[in-house]
Amino acid sequence: MSKVVTIRIITALMLVSLTLVGSDCEDIINQVTQDPCTAGDITGNWTYIYNSGTLMDICPGEVVNFPNNTGGTATLTCPNQSGIARNYTVSGQTLTYTETSVQYQICFDDQGHLVLKGLNTARTLYYSSSISDKKITEGNVSNDKKASNINSSEITK
Repeated sequence: MSKVVTIRIITALMLVSLTLVGSDCEDIINQVTQDPCTAGDITGNWTYIYNSGTLMDICPGEVVNFPNNTGGTATLTCPNQSGIARNYTVSGQTLTYTETSVQYQICFDDQGHLVLKGLNTARTLYYSSSISDKKITEGNVSNDKKASNINSSEITK
């Protein structure tokens, strides 16, 4: 065989192997970067702590009350505003606000915070049920008239 044929064969084998190795690397990276999702009970009052993701549009200090772990009517209240009622369902680890079709994966982190990872919205929301976290959140509530009044059951207007 000539050197040219050998180089072509080696190049072709390298290109084919890159597609296989690349997909394995992607699987490994996804496993490392994704936080484990621990299931739990969402029943009760949850105070919004912070938001990650590309949509940073939830009102600071939002309080959400989920009356039970399977569905019903949640009450979402932004500070200094009237609460709104939103019907919701829970199926497995998926929370769905039925009127708006906004869906979140329900998770709990190692500190017991409720983490709602947006499935059809670019939000990941963190909530706490503890008093100390609530005081911190209340201290960070903005009095700015430009502060958002969008709640977590809505898609950006």
